[in-house]
Amino acid sequence: MGLAGNLSTMSLAEIFQWLAIGSKTGTLLVEGTGITKRVFFESGAIASANSSDPKELMGQFLISSNKLTDRQLRVALEMQSRDQTMLGDILLKQNILTKDELLDILRTASEEVIYDLFVWTEGDFEFHDGKMPDREIVNFNLDVTHIILEGVRRADEWGRIREVFPDGATIVRPCVDNIVDKLPLSRNDERLLRLVDGERMIESIAMDVRLTRFDVFKGLLDLFEAELIEVGSYEELTFHTGNGAKQDPIAAMLTTTKNLIDRGQTEQAEEMLSRLTKMAPQNPQTKNLEDALREKQFETTAKAMIRLEAVPELSMSVDAITRLPLSPEEGFVVSRVNGIWDVQSIIKIAPFDETVSLKIFKKFLDDGVVRFK
Repeated sequence: MGLAGNLSTMSLAEIFQWLAIGSKTGTLLVEGTGITKRVFFESGAIASANSSDPKELMGQFLISSNKLTDRQLRVALEMQSRDQTMLGDILLKQNILTKDELLDILRTASEEVIYDLFVWTEGDFEFHDGKMPDREIVNFNLDVTHIILEGVRRADEWGRIREVFPDGATIVRPCVDNIVDKLPLSRNDERLLRLVDGERMIESIAMDVRLTRFDVFKGLLDLFEAELIEVGSYEELTFHTGNGAKQDPIAAMLTTTKNLIDRGQTEQAEEMLSRLTKMAPQNPQTKNLEDALREKQFETTAKAMIRLEAVPELSMSVDAITRLPLSPEEGFVVSRVNGIWDVQSIIKIAPFDETVSLKIFKKFLDDGVVRFK
């Protein structure tokens, strides 16, 4: 039985699940506007993938991972063209890469090619049952469930990114005063900010910085949300000055309540909030503090309930999970739940605070998304 259609009527997640359930071996061909991608399956698992998109060729991943300079890549590609030899074999013979480093790059390249497909809303696809490349390929045996969850998370992130940066022609400028207050910066933030000058388009930054395209846009989104950069060129910049707003009569109580919540003194904060609600029931900051208090109480409960050595496993189907309105952080955590890693292992690789992870696990437990064994 063959499978063919368009991504507008059948999602990539559904296609992958169909192939995995049927333990299919063959090639999934997906054609978009000027780009062709192939995903190779063996016995229902993803072996590897490739793309005709120049941004997704192996050389670009070698550059972005700092394994190769522009000059080394150019020389290696010339040798590849001349000798009709695989690029990886050339780099191994020249001792530029070890075998393990090469395999890591190839695996990353395959994953990135696939994750980008989850952003496609249209594209013709066809599965060629039993057809594999003539040349031998490395079989990475990528878990379909993990790929789907991470792919859906990436697609959601791209949605957030496009709300701020509609396309690669968007220009961003640094918020210098805010940057000074946030020093020192992480290495990746520093690398990106060095290229943000109020003149260059994001597309230009993405071509110069040694990171994947997704990491560039996501990194810039993080900088935007941290108010370290803003959208627009310096030519569009208008300066606003002011000496601040007048002090609110109950500002001291609001500040005290916030400090109590931050320190985890939830009982005292609750008493203070009760007084604030009576004195200033319409004050929006009071409502914000009520939300913050509930969040802190939830955090305290999560830390008490979730054991770091506990091993989470999914208690919902993958299809059901992909339909949940997950935050980026929730998407990251659920995509790492494999029934093998314990909570502590997932926390170690999460790009956010341990407390955030624990609260997510508590929420997942309450909502029936995961269970612990």
